Amino acid sequence: MHTTPTAAIKSFMIGALTLRPFAGNELMAVRIDAPKGAVAPAHSHPHEQMTLVVAGRLRFRVGDEWRELGPLDIVHIPSGVEHEAVMEEDATFFDIFHPVRADLLQRQAAAE
Repeated sequence: MHTTPTAAIKSFMIGALTLRPFAGNELMAVRIDAPKGAVAPAHSHPHEQMTLVVAGRLRFRVGDEWRELGPLDIVHIPSGVEHEAVMEEDATFFDIFHPVRADLLQRQAAAE
């Protein structure tokens, strides 16, 4: 068993977002802390994703559909579907990926 406080996980930045990846063999959770006004720009990837909001509010787009998400709301993003988010308030949320995103682990390893 591998456990750790998420605030203690080694982090790196993408724009104004602070990411803290935590991976198993085939599943990954990434804690993301983002200030109000931060943007996760439009992108897609081959990984299936779910995003669970812990605190704050954000506008989230999956495909052509926008929704406002708040604490304990969750959204599913199928693999290959473009998505983006805009922080309406300071926010903490978790992105969950299958399979593991090696690109995020590489960025984490390279972070100081």
